[in-house]
Amino acid sequence: MMNQTTQRAVIYCRSACIASAQKEGDSIDPQLTRCREFAKHEGYEICAVFKDEGVGGNVTQRPGIQSMLKYLKSHRRNNMTVIIDDPARLARGMEALISLRTKIANMGAKLASPGISFDEKQSAILAEHLLTVSRGS
Repeated sequence: MMNQTTQRAVIYCRSACIASAQKEGDSIDPQLTRCREFAKHEGYEICAVFKDEGVGGNVTQRPGIQSMLKYLKSHRRNNMTVIIDDPARLARGMEALISLRTKIANMGAKLASPGISFDEKQSAILAEHLLTVSRGS
């Protein structure tokens, strides 16, 4: 049974190209491991995992993202957190990032990551944007 202080979360992972992602270490499994370790460290209960494999980050209509948004909508009252390994795994490019962040926020959820703080300070927003556009697909 979950106590009142436990935070609920979902994990989202994405790799653009199955073959090259495995070579570069950006495949789904390492991302998932880092996200699970982060969740455990921060005290999150993982309720669901969503994945998109072989899909570029500039595409916002991905099956895994759409499933995650539906899940967040149906669990809006739970104040969910979406854990991602890296902002570039969520989106590539500013338009896609802003669109997905807005949709996640509209579902009453927030973002968390082992490598970056998602807060509203201008320096954090700038760092998030730079990471999103500077990484590969």
